[in-house]
Amino acid sequence: TLRGNIRGNIGFIFATNCQLDDIREVLGKHVRDSAAKSGQVAKANLSLPAGPTGMDPSQTAFFQALNIGTKIVKGQIELVSEFPILKQGERVSPS
Repeated sequence: TLRGNIRGNIGFIFATNCQLDDIREVLGKHVRDSAAKSGQVAKANLSLPAGPTGMDPSQTAFFQALNIGTKIVKGQIELVSEFPILKQGERVSPS
C-alpha cells in the first residue's frame, strides 16, 4: 500500500490545473534557511561581531570555555574582536 511506503517528513501536492514548473515557482518563494545542525556543511560564513553582548558578567565562563576573548564594560560582557563561528564549506561541529 502507499501508506506503508511513506516514511519521514513528506508532503503531497495534488495539482490538476497547472504544470510542475508552476508548483516549483510557488514553492521556491517559500524557502527559508534553517539552523545549522552538527555534521552539515555550512552554506555561509558566520561570526560573532566585536562589541557588547548584553550578557551579565556572571556568564563569562561560557566564552572562556570557547576561547573567545572578552572584557567587562559597563556591567556587561563585550567581545574584544570578531569571532568566526562557521566557515562556508566546512562541517558544523557540535560545539
